[in-house]
Amino acid sequence: MMKFKSMQSRLTMIFIGISLLTMLILGSVSIYGAVQENQRMMAEFRKDMEKNVEMQLEWQAHTAWSVVENCYQAQMRGEVTQEQAMQRAADLVRNMRYDNGQGYFTIDTDEGLNVVLLGTEAEGKLRIDAQDPDGCYFIREMIKKAKAGGGFSEFMFPRPGTQAPLPKIYYTIEFAPYHWVIGTGIWVDQIDRRMAMREKAFVDNMKGHAVRMFTGLVLMEALFVMLAVYTGGRLAYPIQVATKRMKELGDGILKMDAQTEAQMQELSKRDDELGAMSRAMSEMNKKLYKNQMLILSMAQHDVLTGLANRRYFGDFVKQCSADTMFTLISLDLDHFKEVNDNFGHQTGDAALLILAEVLKMQFADALNVRMGGDEFLVVLTGKVQRESVEARLEAFMRQLIAVYRQDPGLECLTVSAGIAYADEHPLPIDVLMDHSDQALYAAKSAGRSCYRVYSEESDSKKKTEEK
Repeated sequence: MMKFKSMQSRLTMIFIGISLLTMLILGSVSIYGAVQENQRMMAEFRKDMEKNVEMQLEWQAHTAWSVVENCYQAQMRGEVTQEQAMQRAADLVRNMRYDNGQGYFTIDTDEGLNVVLLGTEAEGKLRIDAQDPDGCYFIREMIKKAKAGGGFSEFMFPRPGTQAPLPKIYYTIEFAPYHWVIGTGIWVDQIDRRMAMREKAFVDNMKGHAVRMFTGLVLMEALFVMLAVYTGGRLAYPIQVATKRMKELGDGILKMDAQTEAQMQELSKRDDELGAMSRAMSEMNKKLYKNQMLILSMAQHDVLTGLANRRYFGDFVKQCSADTMFTLISLDLDHFKEVNDNFGHQTGDAALLILAEVLKMQFADALNVRMGGDEFLVVLTGKVQRESVEARLEAFMRQLIAVYRQDPGLECLTVSAGIAYADEHPLPIDVLMDHSDQALYAAKSAGRSCYRVYSEESDSKKKTEEK
C-alpha cells in the first residue's frame, strides 16, 4: 500500500482518485444510458413508423374510395352512365399519386379481374390465382380483407419496372356498388431504409457526444487535479464535504439532504477554487435535478393531454393515508371510435384535448387522469357534497358537448359518466373504481350522454337480475 508522509499528499491523492472514479462512473452511466435509451427509442420509432404507415395507407385508400364514390354519385344523379362513371373513376384513380410519386393505387374486381394498375398490361386480366414466391394468393387475400371492412395484407411483389419481388404491406377496401377492391401499399424496405438512416444518425451523434463527453471529463479531471494540489494543505473538512457530494452524484443522488445543502452553501462562499468548484457542482446538480424531474413528469403524465396517467394515479393513491375519503368519476366518450374511423386520429386527438381542457376547468381541485384511450378518471379527496359534485359534472358535460357541436367532425360525440362515493367510511380504491365502472356501465346502458351514481341497492338489484 502506498504511504504518504503528509496529509496534503494523502488528501490530494484521495481527491484525485475519487474524482477520477466519479468521472468514469458518470461517463459509463451516460453512455450506457444513451445506448439503452436509443434501443428503446428505435423500437418505439419503428413501431410508430409502422403505425403511421398503416394510418397513411388506410387514409390514402379511403381518399381513392372517395374519388370513386363521387363518380358513383354523379351516376346516381343521372349525369353519366354507369359505364362512363366507372371509366372516369378508373382513370382518376390510375393517375393518383402520393409520397413524392412513389405511392399509387390499384383496383381489382371482387372476382380478381384487374381494372387499374399503372396502365400496365395487367389491366383487364384475371389475377385471382396470382401467387407470390412464398405461395401466397395475394389477390384473394386482398379481396378477403376488403370485404371484411378493409384490412392489411402482406406479400411479395416487384416494384414498377423491376422483376424481383420484395415484401410489401397493402391495404384494401371494397367499393360495393361496382364490386371493386381499391388498394394501395408500401414496400417494407422503405421502412428499413428510414430505420437505417435513423440508426446512422444516432451512431454519428453518439460518436460526437462521446468525444465531447470524454474531452470534458479529461478537462474536468485536470481541473480537479489542480484543485487537489492547491487545496490539499488546507483543512480536511471542506474536502470531505466536497468528496461526499461527488460520491453522491456518482451514485445518482441528486437531491441533497438539509445538512449537505448547508455545508455546500458554506463552501460556495469561499473565494478560492474550492468555492468555485462547490458553486459549479451546485449548478450542475440543479440542472441534473431539473432534468430528472422533467423526465419523471413525462413518465407520470399523458403525452397528448398533459393529464396525469395511470402510473401517476397509482403513486398518488399509495401516498394517501388509509383513511382518505375518495370520490371517483369515471368518464368515457360516446361514439369516439366513429370519429376516429370517419375523420382520422388527428380529429380524435383533438376531441381528447378538448375534453382534457374542459375537465381541468371544471375540476381544477381534483386529480384528473387519462386512464387510456377515451377513458378518464376524476379523483376527489376528502368529504364532498354530492349536489356540488354532480352539479359540476353536469356543467362539465354541457360545456363539453357545446364545444363539440361547433365542429362537424365532433358533433356526434357525447360523454357518459359514473360516480362512486365513499360517504361514511373510506373504501379501498379498487373497490371504488369497480363501483364507478359499474355506474358508468349503467349510464351507457341508459342511452349514454348521462351519468349514474353507484348505489348498493342498484348493484344488488343487478346481481339478482343476473341470477
